Amino acid sequence: MLDDLRKKQKLIIYFVAVIFILGMGAIGIVEIFMPKPYLGKVEGTKVTLEMFQAKTQEIYARYSEQNPDQPMDENTRRNVENQAWQELVDEILWNKQIKKYRIKISDSDILTEIQNNPPQELMQNESLQTEGIFDKSKYIAALKNNTEFFLIMEDYVRSYLPRKLLQDKIKANSGITIDSLRAEYIKDSDVVIGKILWFDYNSAGQVEISDAEIQTQYDKDKEEKYKKGPGSRAQYLAFEEKPSEDDAKAVKATADQIYKRAVSGEDFAELAREYSDDPGSGQNGGSLGVFGKGQMVPEFEEAAFALSPGQISEPIKSNFGWHIIRMDKRVSLDIENPQIEASHILLKIEASEATKHKIASDAEQAQKKIAKKGIEEVAKELDMEVRDTDWVAHDSDYIPGIGQNMQFKAWMVKAKAKAVSEMMQDQQNRYIVAQLTDNKKTYYEDFEKVKLRIKYELEKAKKIELTRPKADEFGNKYKKDEYFAKAEAEGWKVYDLNNFKKGNSAPGIGMSDTFTTEALKLNEGDMTGIIHSKEGSFAVMATERRRPDLATFEKDDVKQSEIRDKMENAAWNRWFTQMRKDAKIIDNRAQFFK
Repeated sequence: MLDDLRKKQKLIIYFVAVIFILGMGAIGIVEIFMPKPYLGKVEGTKVTLEMFQAKTQEIYARYSEQNPDQPMDENTRRNVENQAWQELVDEILWNKQIKKYRIKISDSDILTEIQNNPPQELMQNESLQTEGIFDKSKYIAALKNNTEFFLIMEDYVRSYLPRKLLQDKIKANSGITIDSLRAEYIKDSDVVIGKILWFDYNSAGQVEISDAEIQTQYDKDKEEKYKKGPGSRAQYLAFEEKPSEDDAKAVKATADQIYKRAVSGEDFAELAREYSDDPGSGQNGGSLGVFGKGQMVPEFEEAAFALSPGQISEPIKSNFGWHIIRMDKRVSLDIENPQIEASHILLKIEASEATKHKIASDAEQAQKKIAKKGIEEVAKELDMEVRDTDWVAHDSDYIPGIGQNMQFKAWMVKAKAKAVSEMMQDQQNRYIVAQLTDNKKTYYEDFEKVKLRIKYELEKAKKIELTRPKADEFGNKYKKDEYFAKAEAEGWKVYDLNNFKKGNSAPGIGMSDTFTTEALKLNEGDMTGIIHSKEGSFAVMATERRRPDLATFEKDDVKQSEIRDKMENAAWNRWFTQMRKDAKIIDNRAQFFK
C-alpha cells in the first residue's frame, strides 16, 4: 500500500523530499559581484544565499515531478527563482506571526490532527477506501502498522498545523458577531428578479467636450481624486535579448545542413525528433497532420502547397524561424478547400549566449554612462527609446511597462531623484537600466494621463443629461404597465434582472446605489416609475421577490456557520494581505545576480 501512496500522493512526498543542492550554476547565477553577506531581510531575519539555493532546488524538484517531459526554459527558470524568493519571505513571515501569537503545538496535538484530518488527496487513495468510500479504520491501521507512513504524515502535519492554528486564532479574533451574521444574511437573501427598462444614454449621439472643460474638471477634482502618495517615477532603457544577424545566419547554416541530409535520404522523422524546436510536432516526427489553406502563416502555406507528395522544401523563413517542410500527401483537391498532410522541422532563431552576453554588457555600459551623462543623452547615443514608468505608488506591486519586479520596486522606493539603478532583468528577459525622476511623499496624477478618462466621464454626464428629458417624455406618453411592452419599439433597451442583490452590478447600468435602493424597495409585481440617477435613467419591475426570513435564520445553525466561515475567511485574507503589505522586506537579489 505504501508504494501506491508514494505514486499517488505527491503532495505528501513534497513535504519530505530530499533536496540536493546542485551548485551555483543550477539556479541560473550568471555572476556574483561584491555581494552583501545576505540575499535579503524579512522583518530583520536574514535570507542567505544558501537558503535561496535550497528553496529553488525544492521548487525545481516539484516542477520536474509534475512536468517530467518538459525541460525548463529561461522564463520558467526565472519564475521558479521568483517563486523561491516569495516562498522564503512567506515562510519567515508565517514563523514570526506564529511566534508573535504564541502558537505552540504538542505531540498530542499532532497525533490528534493526523488521526482526525487526513488530506483530501489521501482520502481518495483506493488503498484506504472500502467500496469507493474513505475507510478511516484502514487509515488508522496503516498509521499503526507502517512506521514510515506515520513519519511521513507526522512531518506533513508538523509543517502546516502551526499555520492552521494561527489562522484559527485570527479568525476567532475577527470580531464577527450574531449581528454581523444577520447583516450578511440580509444582504445575501434580499433578492429581486425582474426586468429593467434602460434609457441608454449612448443614444444621445456624439457630444463635444472642450479641453477647457476637461482642465476645469481636473482642477476641481485635483485634490480629492488625483492627489496620491507616496510614489516614485523613473525613466528607463530596455535592452531586449534579440538574436543578432550572426545568430540568424548560424541558424540558417544549420537549416541548410539538415535540409541536405533530409534530401540525401536520411529519415526525416528522426531528424525532426533530434533537431526540431517545435515540441508538439517534433516529438511526432515533425508531423503537422492535415491542414487547409488559411491555417498556417503565409510563408509556410505558400511553400507547403507548392510541393509535390514526398518533396522536401529548402529552408523557408517565417516569424517562427526556419522551416524545412515535407509534403506527405494531398488529402483533398477541392479548389475551394484544398488540404494536405505535411511535416516540418523548425529551427527557431534565438539569441546565442554570445549575443546575450553582449546585450548584458551593453546594458551594463549604459548604466555607467547614465550616471555621468543622464539617461536622455545616453539614449540618443544608443538610438534607443527612453521609456517612462509613470507614477508608481509605493504600495503597488505593478510597474507600468515592466510588470512585477520586486528589485526594481524596492529601488524606486528608496532611491533619490537622478539616482541610477543597478542593471536588472524583467519578466520579459529584458535588461533594464533606469534613472529615477521623482520620489515624493505626495504626487498628482498627470493631467495628460487622466485627460481621456475625464473626457469620457464628462461625455457620459452630458449624454445622461440629454437623455433625461427623452426618458420623461416616454414616461408621460405611456402608463407604467405599458412601459416594457412599448420600450423596444421606441428604441430603448430591456434587460432581464436575475437574482439581483446589494453589491451586484445591474445590466446596462453597472454599479448604482440608486438602482439598488429602488429595486430592493419593490414587492413582487411592483414596478417603479422613471428614475433618474447619476448612472442614467431607468425603470425596474419585480416579477419575483425573495426576502430574508430572520426567524428561520435564527434557528438555522448550518446557515449561520456557512456565513461565519465565509466572513472569517474574508477577515483572514484581509489580515494576511495587510500583514504582508506592512512587512519590512529588503531584497538584495539585484546585487547578487546579473
